[in-house]
Amino acid sequence: MYLNLIPRFKNQLVNHVVLRTAKELARKSGIDCINLKGFSKVTGDKPVYAYVDEKEVVILMLDWNSKPEDELADEDTFDGNAPLYFSAAGKRVSPVWQLAEFTRQYKQSLADAGVEVPLVWSVLMTNANLINYDEMTDIWDMMCVSVYHQYEQADVPEIRFDIRYHAVALRQYKAFRLWCEQQDYLPRDPYAFEDIDADYDEMEYGIDDYDDEEEDDEEDNDNDNDNDVTDINLDDFPQGSVRLSQNNVVNVEILKPMPCPKEELGKLVGCQNIKSQISDLLELTRYNRRMTQMFPDWKQHSVSLHAIFFGRPGTGKTTVCKIYGGLLKEAGVLSKGHVVVCNRATFMGNNWGDEERAIRQVLEMARGGVLMIDEAYLLNSSNPNDPGKLILPQFMDILSNEQQRDIALVLCGYKEPMQKLLNLNPGLASRFPNRFEFEDFTIDELLKITLHRISEHGYHFTRAGLRKYTDVLRQAYAVRDINTWGNARFVANLLEHIYLLHAKRCMNLRAPRTAKMLFSLTPSDIQSIDVPKAKPKIGF
Repeated sequence: MYLNLIPRFKNQLVNHVVLRTAKELARKSGIDCINLKGFSKVTGDKPVYAYVDEKEVVILMLDWNSKPEDELADEDTFDGNAPLYFSAAGKRVSPVWQLAEFTRQYKQSLADAGVEVPLVWSVLMTNANLINYDEMTDIWDMMCVSVYHQYEQADVPEIRFDIRYHAVALRQYKAFRLWCEQQDYLPRDPYAFEDIDADYDEMEYGIDDYDDEEEDDEEDNDNDNDNDVTDINLDDFPQGSVRLSQNNVVNVEILKPMPCPKEELGKLVGCQNIKSQISDLLELTRYNRRMTQMFPDWKQHSVSLHAIFFGRPGTGKTTVCKIYGGLLKEAGVLSKGHVVVCNRATFMGNNWGDEERAIRQVLEMARGGVLMIDEAYLLNSSNPNDPGKLILPQFMDILSNEQQRDIALVLCGYKEPMQKLLNLNPGLASRFPNRFEFEDFTIDELLKITLHRISEHGYHFTRAGLRKYTDVLRQAYAVRDINTWGNARFVANLLEHIYLLHAKRCMNLRAPRTAKMLFSLTPSDIQSIDVPKAKPKIGF
């Protein structure tokens, strides 16, 4: 039975869904789950499981630390040694490298034994917080590893698997076991794998058939039901950003509302005009609520929650949108306050009617919160056959319904193309009375953002380090192209480069005299990075 095993793990980018998949597949007919803990010196005592299908294998490793830390992931080797991860407390061997090396050994054992080598993918679950997670995903993809981090200790899965083994898994298990013995990789305790061997002894006697088709059908039906997204339960998602993309569910990003949005709004660097506009809008909503409480028959003022965010990259549009949803929830005009982020690619399908299905799904997921369409101007073009031209009019028809009041639609993008979009569609423009213009940050504001971000990791600049950083920032600012300048994104990229250089320098220190040295960013840690060049203009 071929169950398309790898996509079941690879395409799930929500932690709790991956856990559920690991537990369910361990008990699913047609899937063999092999416990390989302790087989290799590379992974040591870390729990490792192999999910074996007829054509695919997924190697799952659990990386649980008793005291999870913020870590900087690095997959580069140094002088032939294993890659290291860095934290404020020290360093350790990269668990992704350990898993990739274990997977290489697994595939090598099959090839040496003449067993057909299947498609193999690796999955790492860790409770560490990898601070450069977004920057590492492409590297991990090239290593054929999916990484899921920030698990809570209470989420540690107890993977229990039924004894339902097939000839495919038996051949792979024996080949890997033999290879490990030849490499002297197995523990010398002769009883270490007594239970596993007993299970596999039963396989040789033909325990290959079972009558659980009804159970399989029930599980498949449960998975099918997951595709019909009707609402978002925010309790299912961790704090921060998660991406939802599975089977027939469109690809969106879900941002949970901030616990103290008013406080976060006040902390924003710059954005004074944005803060003032949002405060005015909230005052009117609160006034409406107070007046209706005092005078139930009083006619409320019309308040539209839909908005347009004008601004270039890195000016804080997504951050403010997240705060916006939380503030509207506090004001009582939205029931949840989360943000669902999408773009043109979210709605574009391969078949007729895919756009309508995507619109319905994102509206359901955004119910009670904010639906943010990034680079919304890309939904309009000069091509009369472009299906994107149908997206925004359909949104307008739906949102004109008074029953759809528990949602705020925010369109984001560069000012000039967004203004052209509104000029081409006066009916669209009338639906968005709230216009927020995000200006580029000044040098002083970018420095404030920098100091705030490094303080989150306990770092500080030395005096000479701050001078060099300021010079590097000023030089980049002077040669920037206003249409491609990354603003706060440029600062984030520059800091990631600094963190890597700082980590390498610290690792070469024989014995730091004080802990303060490990948190001091010096001139040697700071180098300039490329400033984005101008992009071709987008026309209609």
